[in-house]
Amino acid sequence: MRLFGCVCGQFHSPAEGLGMTGGRVQVPVPFYVIEHPEGVTLFDCGLHAALEDPQDRYRQALQSQDLDVTFAAQDTVTSHLQRLDIDPDRVRYVVLSHLHFDHAGGLHQVPNATLVVQRTEWAAGFDDELASRYFLAKRFFDLGHQLRLIDGEHDLFGDGCVTCTPSPGHTPGHQSLRVRSAAGDHILVSDACYNSQVVESRNFPDFSDHPAMNRSLDALLALRGPGTVMIFGHDPAQWGDQALLPSLRS
Repeated sequence: MRLFGCVCGQFHSPAEGLGMTGGRVQVPVPFYVIEHPEGVTLFDCGLHAALEDPQDRYRQALQSQDLDVTFAAQDTVTSHLQRLDIDPDRVRYVVLSHLHFDHAGGLHQVPNATLVVQRTEWAAGFDDELASRYFLAKRFFDLGHQLRLIDGEHDLFGDGCVTCTPSPGHTPGHQSLRVRSAAGDHILVSDACYNSQVVESRNFPDFSDHPAMNRSLDALLALRGPGTVMIFGHDPAQWGDQALLPSLRS
């Protein structure tokens, strides 16, 4: 089994919105590729290709909130998969941490994949009040994919290598992913914690459920063992200028 981390563009935001200090920050939008003997899996899938266009209506809506993205053709899910010699049409699963635009946006590029989503998260995406509070835009996830709705912890292949771990709070059904391979034990935290600073500050987004986020982050931290690598949702210190995070290469 092989695990790769890829950067699908950059997200620009006021630092405080990401629990960081300073003025504006640029942070990576990562997704992950898992080559397992039983099929290729993505954990999240980055941005929608339409966001390359500054005139895209969703991107303009972001800009009106002092947010933006840097994104080009070579950053798309399709481009990354092609560099890894993987046909996007043969991606078996996409495990979505949650339904935000920068995590579900690339779904249109993997049309044959089955989505693995917490049932609570999927229901929230179709509840008008929750979808509005948590910014869950159907444009990015309601595309007709086959679904595997799960409740709680889920061993994707039944061998302990890839395990979905519920971590709600950022959104109602947020989940993280634990990947065990010869390269070591990785916990892909996603937006249960934006970056390493937030581990200490617990400076969570205003829209989120803070008590739930604290419980989820504590539970994820408790999973760590010797040598465990925790990869946070949008932490520039963990990526640098490389498209692949070195600790994820195997």
